[in-house]
Amino acid sequence: MSAHMKKHLTKVSIGKKEFQIPKKEAQAVLALVESIDSLSNTPSEVVFKEIAKNRPKGAVYLRGIRSREDISQKQLEKMTGIPLTNISKYESGTRKITDSVAKKFAKALGINAKRLLEE
Repeated sequence: MSAHMKKHLTKVSIGKKEFQIPKKEAQAVLALVESIDSLSNTPSEVVFKEIAKNRPKGAVYLRGIRSREDISQKQLEKMTGIPLTNISKYESGTRKITDSVAKKFAKALGINAKRLLEE
């Protein structure tokens, strides 16, 4: 990947874990983590309001569920057999979630596959 295409990442510490995330999303993620206890029943599109802009609802829902369950993309890859690069593309909305992929995610995460197919 050429230098002008790379995303600028920053380290974010949440509890005892450290994550590398895009700088422009760091504040939204930290705000989410700080208020997660009071948001346990709030829809993912509200929790990820800053991240949700211009992304399909299914993509935001997938990221919200994965975050809520404290599952990394690598762990989800092992649970579903879906490559990590594709999981990232599904969550960012750059790749559309198909019926068969939604079923794999639903089975692994114990969720309704139809929610993942929402535009």
